[in-house]
Amino acid sequence: MATLRQTLTETSTVLETEHLVGRSPHAALKLAKPYVSAQHALLRWIGNGWELRDLGSRNGTFLNDAAVAPGQAYKLSPGDKIAFGRAEQTWQFMDESPPRAMVVALEGAEGPIFVEGDVLALPSADDPRATVFHGSSGEWFLERADETVPLNPQSVFDVAGRGYRFSCPNVIAETSTVDWPTRQRLVAEIRLSFKVSSDEEHVELEAQVGRQCTALGSRTHNYLLLLLARRRLADAAQELKETACGWLYQDELADALRISPEHLTIDIFRIRKQFGTLGLTDPARIIERRPGTKQLRIGAGGLTVRGI
Repeated sequence: MATLRQTLTETSTVLETEHLVGRSPHAALKLAKPYVSAQHALLRWIGNGWELRDLGSRNGTFLNDAAVAPGQAYKLSPGDKIAFGRAEQTWQFMDESPPRAMVVALEGAEGPIFVEGDVLALPSADDPRATVFHGSSGEWFLERADETVPLNPQSVFDVAGRGYRFSCPNVIAETSTVDWPTRQRLVAEIRLSFKVSSDEEHVELEAQVGRQCTALGSRTHNYLLLLLARRRLADAAQELKETACGWLYQDELADALRISPEHLTIDIFRIRKQFGTLGLTDPARIIERRPGTKQLRIGAGGLTVRGI
């Protein structure tokens, strides 16, 4: 992935889609040097490569030892050397590959958190207070327990009292790990088949898209999906509108599963990660949230439940 490496210390920084360099607290690469301006320069992914712009800095930006013109874009190539304010303090551009979707903590020294499989839990997979996920049309969202809001590149948000910045390229990431057909596949298109033992201790699950079937095994969180599937099927049998079918309150679902609300949130994240391996464009939609109600439902409409 694209990085800048400090030539003296070999310190490196992974490049965000728009990588601001300067003394500003909002900079992706913070350089607390008196010769560096608050918003000194910008490295930016432009769809087919990276470019460098000086933002009118006081002491200039240097590319391969030559001063660049303020405001003018310069195409970067691997191996290029860049300096901010002083030509002897150089960083080397190491890679021209596209940026990845990531979340960066505004405070702390840890590196970026990459979005794997189009779903990311924050602050961690073991404590998913919020979820960043990819929509079916390429858009990104931040989901909390009672709201879902769109995310744009460089959006700043708070989770559990900590600030984060979101960064992503303006392209849909290729995250499929299953050989589905090449066109986009949506959760709404898949068919789920549940096989349930008589004592309901074992719930086997199979996903089907077109002619492609994938066994998803017998995992403990399958029972969560089963309860949501049963509610959606029951509501459909009563001829409710599709948009009204299948909704259950989170507390009601947690009580039925005999788990805590926190455990429920963790299981929802694990389910979404599992469906993210199926090559779906919108794996987070396998469990939908109704904004402002704390209600959930299964996102797939093609459901079958039968005994083993």
